[in-house]
Amino acid sequence: MRKIFFKKIFVSLLLLAILAVISAGCGTTAPPVGPVGPTTYTVTIISQDSLCYGTVYVNGLPTSSYLLTWGSATVYNVPSGAAIYLVDTAGFISHTEIFNPLFGTTIIFNSWW
Repeated sequence: MRKIFFKKIFVSLLLLAILAVISAGCGTTAPPVGPVGPTTYTVTIISQDSLCYGTVYVNGLPTSSYLLTWGSATVYNVPSGAAIYLVDTAGFISHTEIFNPLFGTTIIFNSWW
């Protein structure tokens, strides 16, 4: 009688364990891996010097934005780490600013070199 009782308890516990494993399944699915933030940014380029003007170049390619002396220009779709510089009407190239969105989306040119 005692053996039958323990056998019933054992089988019941085994069935409960199997039912728990089946109902738990594989768990939740992992969240999709992708970019945490935006991949491109809208950047404002500001001139704070009378010699800082020209067409804005991003990663070696000209944009449609032209920076006037003491003015500002907006450039769209700029990736993080982009090299930004100016080319004036005579073809002279300014120094290069590296865009890092952690420091904001404004690049200030306060000297040509």
